[in-house]
Parts: sequence; C-alpha cells; structure tokens
Amino acid sequence: MTIPEGAAPAPADIKPQLLSVAPMMDWTDLYYRQLARLISRHTWLYTEMVVDQTLLHTPFLDKFLWFPREQRPIVCQLGGSNPELLARAAGIVERYGYDEINLNCGCPSDRVAGAGCFGAALMLQPELVAACCRAMCKAVSTPITVKCRLGVDDFDTYPEMARFIRVVSEGSPVRHFIIHARKCLLKGLNPHQNRTIPPLRYEWVWALKRDFPHLDFSLNGGVLALEEVAAALRTVNGSSSSGGGGEEAAAAAGGEAAAESDEAAAAGAGGGGEASASAGASERRGIMGVMVGRAAYNMPWDALANADVAVFGAAENAATSRRQVLSDYAAWADTMIGRWRTAEDGHKSPNVRTLVKPLLGMFHGEPRAKKWRAEVDAALKTATCVSQVLEMTLPVLKPETLDAPPKPLGALPERLQHYAPELPPTPEHKAEE
Repeated sequence: MTIPEGAAPAPADIKPQLLSVAPMMDWTDLYYRQLARLISRHTWLYTEMVVDQTLLHTPFLDKFLWFPREQRPIVCQLGGSNPELLARAAGIVERYGYDEINLNCGCPSDRVAGAGCFGAALMLQPELVAACCRAMCKAVSTPITVKCRLGVDDFDTYPEMARFIRVVSEGSPVRHFIIHARKCLLKGLNPHQNRTIPPLRYEWVWALKRDFPHLDFSLNGGVLALEEVAAALRTVNGSSSSGGGGEEAAAAAGGEAAAESDEAAAAGAGGGGEASASAGASERRGIMGVMVGRAAYNMPWDALANADVAVFGAAENAATSRRQVLSDYAAWADTMIGRWRTAEDGHKSPNVRTLVKPLLGMFHGEPRAKKWRAEVDAALKTATCVSQVLEMTLPVLKPETLDAPPKPLGALPERLQHYAPELPPTPEHKAEE
C-alpha cells in the first residue's frame, strides 16, 4: 500500500488543542483547511463529518481523506452508530495520518439525525456511544474523541449530561469531549435554528471539568473573537484566573498550557507518553481548549491571523499579511484544479470557483470588500486559475488592507457572555445495574 502524503511524521511543533476550527458540513473542506493553515500554523483543523459507510464503500477515498502534510494538526470527524462499521472506518482514516478521530454526537442536521441514529441523536444512547468509541480505540492507536451537545430534546438536565460523560468515559478510553454548549431539538428546529435558538450555557462545561477533573473538555458555540478564546482559556469558575488583558495575558495562558503538555509528554517518554500527556493537560483547572465555528469561516483572517501568538504563545504568527496568504494559497490551489476528475465536457473537480470560495471572507468588514467579491464573481466567468482571479480583482482593494499585519489582541472580557454566575450542582451518582 502506498502511504498517503498526510501520513508523514507529525511536525515537532504541534501544540495542545487550545484553539480549533469546528467540523462544518460543506464548509471545512480540504480547500478551506489549506487557507486556514496558511493563516495559523498551530490551530487544530477538523474535517467535515464523513459517514463511516461512505469510507467503506467509496472507490474515491482520497477525495474524502487525503490532505497535504502541512495541514496537521488535523482531526477527522466520523459519523455513524455501528461499532463494527466505525472501527473499520477508523482503520481507514488512520492510514491517512490524522492526529485524532472524532465521533459526531452533536450534529442536528436532518442529513445526520434521521439516517441510522447518529449525530446528536446518539446522546440518547450513551452506552452505544461508549461501545462505538471502545471499538474504534481497539481498532486504531489514533486518539478518539467525542463532540456532543448539552442535551437533546427533553434529555436536557445537567445530571443527564454528566451521566452521558460518565458512561462514555468509563466505558471507553475517550478522555477528550468537545461540548457545543447548547442542546438541540431533533424535531421543530432546522440546523440553523439549532445553532442559534437554544440558549448557550457555558457554565455547564466548567461544571463538567469540576466533576470529571481527569477528563479534558473544549468549549464550542457562540465564540466569535480571539479575545473570547483567550478569556475562556484563562477562566476558572466563571472569572479570569489572572488579572490583566490583551496579548501578554493570552500568550501567557497559551504558553503555560503548552509547557504543561510538553512536560507531561516528556514524563511519559518511553511508553504511555500519550496517556501521560493527556493526564498532565487534565490537571489544569480550566478547560482544554476552545472550538470556533462559523466565525472562522466567514472571517478567517480576523478569527485566526493572530492565533499563533495570542493563543499558542508562539514567537510569531504564520501569516504576515493577507497578500501573502492569498499568494501562497493561489500557488497551491492552482495545482489542485481537476485533481479528482476532468469530465468529457471539460468540467474539472475541483474547479476554480470551488477553490476560490474559501477566500470570500478574507476581507470581512474591510473597505471595498463588497466590491471585491462582485469583481471575483465576474472574474470567475473567464479565469482559468485562482491566480488569475486574484490578479484581476485585488487592485480593487486598498494596499493597506492587503498588507496590514494581524491585529493585536484587544482587552479580554472579565466574564464570558454566556457564563451564568453559578455552576450547576454536582449530581449524585447512583450505581447502575
């Protein structure tokens, strides 16, 4: 078997999962992820959800799983509810060199919840989730994680949420849960409404960390800015764990988390290193990380450009300007045109329009951004490559917009907007037969 390019050894500077971009169907594809990686070197990237049976039956695995090695650290999210099928699919994913495999227990889309009981509907069957995770962990050495909601329909109390975490973590080796901090309604709300109408309850995530100190939790839902990411990483019981705000405080928080993970990994060298690293990270009083969703797609420069310095404590950011990112992306994207297929009529997959789509949010909120997008739409009618589209349209923008470096972090909020003053009480655990 030819080893996929993505299976190359992980870069030495992979940092803890302090910040990640959420898996989003039809959005976090290969092409968006390449743009995001050019903007931030250390932010963790997630694929769109891939259904287990798709991987077991498609003759085009590369189209679903291939990625260039520079996209690491990267997580593949799987959808499914059959332990045997998920284990087989995880084995296929592992061959491509992903850093983690995540099980989708949170998507409310009718493309998921109504097809074989997976996505958010799985939260109603924690024993099945544990069995699925246990089967995947036996099949692969790649770490398995779970992304879920706070609850589903009337399964929406904190004790029920805590039971889900307890059953899955005790019944499988899973130690990292990414929590979309709102419940979902499988009937009555469409996917967009499920992302906006149920209230966010951030305090539940910190309550889970209190009640399961040996586990890691990441917060997802409603986070729009790096200032909120940095504040969440420094939050303990609702308030900032240290005074001050801005770049230095955020970098310090990121640097401390990275150092803890490195020390734990070093302590585990020579056997059981991954477990030791996870345990070391779990000793932190706060959450492990923050996952940003649509903000990272709709305004990728604003959401990610300063992440390496402000969140991960790196010496410098990966990108110096939007002009640099666009130039690097175009050079890569032009090599991808028609990679998967060229039809008899000449239609290529991917085509130029597909490859340009992730760029449309790069100038969110900037002068002339709307005019630039209109020029891009016009250029796509004749351009034969991404580089040509940019050559035809970038003169519309101001040079200072193209060449400006990432904005420094502003003041950090003292309290997260959706964090209630009090955590829910620790539920009593009764032995289950």
